[in-house]
Amino acid sequence: MNNSIKFNWIYLFIFIIVIEVIGSLSALFAGNIKTIYNSLNLPVLSPPDYLFGIVWPILYALIGIAGYLIYYTPSIQQDKVINYVLFFSQLVINFIWSIIFFKYDAYWLGFAVIIILDLIVLVCIIHFYKTSPLASIMFIPYFVWIIFASYLTIGVAILN
Repeated sequence: MNNSIKFNWIYLFIFIIVIEVIGSLSALFAGNIKTIYNSLNLPVLSPPDYLFGIVWPILYALIGIAGYLIYYTPSIQQDKVINYVLFFSQLVINFIWSIIFFKYDAYWLGFAVIIILDLIVLVCIIHFYKTSPLASIMFIPYFVWIIFASYLTIGVAILN
């Protein structure tokens, strides 16, 4: 099977913008994340609040690129369906995590949700590789970051 795609900058840009907007909406619905974050008892190695505003837009861009790649790379129908379900599942769970954690102060539920997100993103990395190794690679920084976020989440849950 030919796994090459006809590259389209406009569609790539649309994918990135849509994912960035989804991430921004999640932050908006979560409330004043910066103030809430700074009011928490934080575990060792907690980064300064401004770092999240740098890291997440980069990660959302990588997620958007991966979405573009899995959508436009030819693959068998069954793999496409699995890729779409995995991609949209991680997106929904990512979206609700910050709302659960910051808006509702549900730290332990947030921990359970982020563990589910960790597992789904890991499965995305594994499964996307069949269709697009590059899409799989695009998810690795995201996975590393949410593993770190899992540590922060359980730390906050324990300390607050």
